[in-house]
Amino acid sequence: MEEGLRVNTNLTSGQTDLEARNSTLKEIIATGQVTSPNGQVLSLHSHVSAIEANALYELVKKRQPRTVLEVGMAFGVSSLAILTALDELGAGSLTSVDPNQIEGEWKGTGLANVRRAGFASRHTLIEQSNFLALPRLFESGMKIDLAYIDGWHTFEYALLDFFFIDKMLAEHGVVGFNDAGWPSVHKVIKFLLRHRKYVEIDVGLPTVYRARHFHTAIARRILNAPTQDRYFEKLAQWEPPFNYFANF
Repeated sequence: MEEGLRVNTNLTSGQTDLEARNSTLKEIIATGQVTSPNGQVLSLHSHVSAIEANALYELVKKRQPRTVLEVGMAFGVSSLAILTALDELGAGSLTSVDPNQIEGEWKGTGLANVRRAGFASRHTLIEQSNFLALPRLFESGMKIDLAYIDGWHTFEYALLDFFFIDKMLAEHGVVGFNDAGWPSVHKVIKFLLRHRKYVEIDVGLPTVYRARHFHTAIARRILNAPTQDRYFEKLAQWEPPFNYFANF
């Protein structure tokens, strides 16, 4: 593993560096609420934690990617983390794939938060399912330096996310997984480590095995399936031979 990034938090206020630099995100996290474009106040849910968002922000600043792709946008917490860092760097763009951003559950709120924060010029939304959007991005010749997977969490959808991201990700690029302790996502991570050339990197997040039930937390510890975001660096452009298989 590479040396861990520093997850900066103001010890007196509990405020992360990211929140200090993005007033929109600071308000969202402080209130636990978001406001849709039509003025409806919604409870914040299905978002990355403040500490995970800050780790993503710090990673983007360190890696300085030119092109970032995220699958799953929701209310835009991860999007704001990425875009805040890109804006500070003065370069780079983010593409978000989310089929339910405007017409579905999120009511366009994530996109509105990106615009409210002043990052619209660095952001592109593709409101399509991953199985439509990702092959088209690959076919267009898109190359990415960093990707964040937080879409539909069933195994086949998460694997499809990774499969196409791997084809577009540059050598020494990084892919991150939210909800890494979910059995479906953990299985994709095991596939990544057995069937591709990746190494896990330390982004400064504590290793946790939290779960609603004690026995689930114990099982996650035994299986080494921590629940915090996990990130992996691509060591080489490599695919196994046609007849290769390793249990994962």
